[in-house]
Amino acid sequence: MKQKRRGRLESFVLFLATIVAVGAALILFFVYTGTGKRLTSKVVAGYLHGAVKYVGGEKKTPPDVYMGTENPNLIPVEGEDEDEDEKDTGKEKECYHLLLLGEEALKGVPGKGRTDAILLASIHVSQKKVVLTSILRDTYVEPEGVAPCKINAVYAKQGVQGLYRILYEKLGVWPDGYLKVGFDSFETIIDMLGGAEVTLTQEEATYLNTHDYISKKEFRNVTAGTHVLNGNQVLGYCRVRYVPNYKGTKHDFGRTERQRMVIKNLFERYKEAGLTKWIKIAKDALGYIETDISEATLEELIYVAYDGKIITVEQRQLPAKGTYESADKGKVTSTLVVDWEQNKAHFWENLK
Repeated sequence: MKQKRRGRLESFVLFLATIVAVGAALILFFVYTGTGKRLTSKVVAGYLHGAVKYVGGEKKTPPDVYMGTENPNLIPVEGEDEDEDEKDTGKEKECYHLLLLGEEALKGVPGKGRTDAILLASIHVSQKKVVLTSILRDTYVEPEGVAPCKINAVYAKQGVQGLYRILYEKLGVWPDGYLKVGFDSFETIIDMLGGAEVTLTQEEATYLNTHDYISKKEFRNVTAGTHVLNGNQVLGYCRVRYVPNYKGTKHDFGRTERQRMVIKNLFERYKEAGLTKWIKIAKDALGYIETDISEATLEELIYVAYDGKIITVEQRQLPAKGTYESADKGKVTSTLVVDWEQNKAHFWENLK
């Protein structure tokens, strides 16, 4: 009888050891192999894409081909020393460009609002970095088919395709997709993420506490120093332009710099988060974001992030210093008239 029990115990132990070994092998496969990461990215993309406010059906390709292979958006990733299962599927590009939009849609007013926040997030795979490029809202443009205007009015007049055409015409970049949030959604997402760390000067703190940029009076109690602010406070911070930020930058230059600093802070806080936590954060936040990014493109972006190919964030703004002048252009007043050739060169140089 004892021998029979011992035999059953040994069989059970062997069974458990086998389960543990198989489980460990699966974990290693999905975490450390290229094929495993690909499969995981595909599953996660399908899961997350169902949560987002997806706007499909519009043409999302440029009107003609990119000119020349100097455009890093065209250069494939070539892994010279990769193991067989670490090679990419051929879909991955050297550089992905996402258009980030903050829409000021007024309640009760039909139609699209202005996009006072316009940023290009350029994900440079081989250099393991994201370059955040703000485009100042007062930049003068002449969109085809409508009257000249500031670039923040293009979305209201022509939708995201109008912005795509302007960016392609002026900078030679056609985004892989856009992500748009309204003021209320931005505030909600920041709260979901537990707030954002912000560094305030005394002048900024006083200004925020005595003006309505922080829309809820009970939150007009910020102080100088580095603190984690809630969504309503961060939204107010990102809208300020009449006082300089802690780097001494003011006007729209200072405001767009604030926006980039908030995004960079969130990236630094969550880039080391585990896959499970990252998926939950994304699942909760995506319901407040409108996008035209396809599930296939989302899969590629997840793979790039999951494969550890993004480490740093750099910040830029356009127009660059010395490449524009402030002027009135007909009925469009207080604009930035831009030398686009210089800014196009500046944009691509920053991605090298």
